[in-house]
Amino acid sequence: MREIITIQVSKFLRDELAKKIAQMRWGTSAPQYVNCVRNAVFNELTDGNDCFEVIAAAPKGKVVGCLHCIRSETDFSLWYYGDLFVAPEYRRMGIARQMIETAISRLSETGAAALRCYVDPDNMPSRNLQKSIGFEEKPFETFNSIINDGQIMHEIRIPGCFCVIPATVNEACFVRIMFAQNKNELKTEDISFNEWKEVLSADNPHEKHFLICKGAVPACYIRLSGTPGETEARISMFFAAKELQRCGAGTFALHFAERYAKENGFDFIAASANKNNPAAENCFLKCGYTASEQNSVTEFRKAL
Repeated sequence: MREIITIQVSKFLRDELAKKIAQMRWGTSAPQYVNCVRNAVFNELTDGNDCFEVIAAAPKGKVVGCLHCIRSETDFSLWYYGDLFVAPEYRRMGIARQMIETAISRLSETGAAALRCYVDPDNMPSRNLQKSIGFEEKPFETFNSIINDGQIMHEIRIPGCFCVIPATVNEACFVRIMFAQNKNELKTEDISFNEWKEVLSADNPHEKHFLICKGAVPACYIRLSGTPGETEARISMFFAAKELQRCGAGTFALHFAERYAKENGFDFIAASANKNNPAAENCFLKCGYTASEQNSVTEFRKAL
């Protein structure tokens, strides 16, 4: 009977796990080899970058495979995986595929957009593996400090974990909690739970309410306003759960709002944010909105 292999993701690695990785890769857990494992994580974190390890383990905790994932220093939505290794006696069992797919699943939850790797042209098993998973061969582009040694670049788009649902009276509890978390930045009067129920149940054809969910969990609320015949739609309210900010929900929400407005005949989309709300300002600017200051608020506008 084939052994059951478990796949786990770790950012910092336990000391015992680092020793097992060194033992698998180099046949020894001597300190200098364990430190090679530590350095892979330490160097990225001390450079202010993000990374994580994917580890495959056999029963009783024996490490039989690993790979290292690194975030781009310039594009936080882009990641790279390398140092893929599977113990010789465990190859041709699908372990490499499981580790790569686990990395993709993990990155999907973080809002990452793409994962990249580089493969030697003569390594056909690896090239075929990338292709079978969904990676595409692309012209070489640098990643952080990686130098092209004749390798072929492969890249895959990360499937999004966000979805959009209408925000109705049934979702008022989520909207109320997120609003309360952001009330200071919004600089608006308090809106009670019952008031939110009224707002979300109102039959206003010129106003639409949406929740952006990460998986099944509400992460962001956005309200769109616009009158048919006018050229500009407006994001009249926009906020995210504090615990789920900086995960890509805001960017996803803005792109959804832009598509929705364009599909409904608008040529422009606009919004405003208080100057003490840098998170919102950065999100609009990152998505290509032009900004103009007006008293205590910044106005944002984008052609569709």
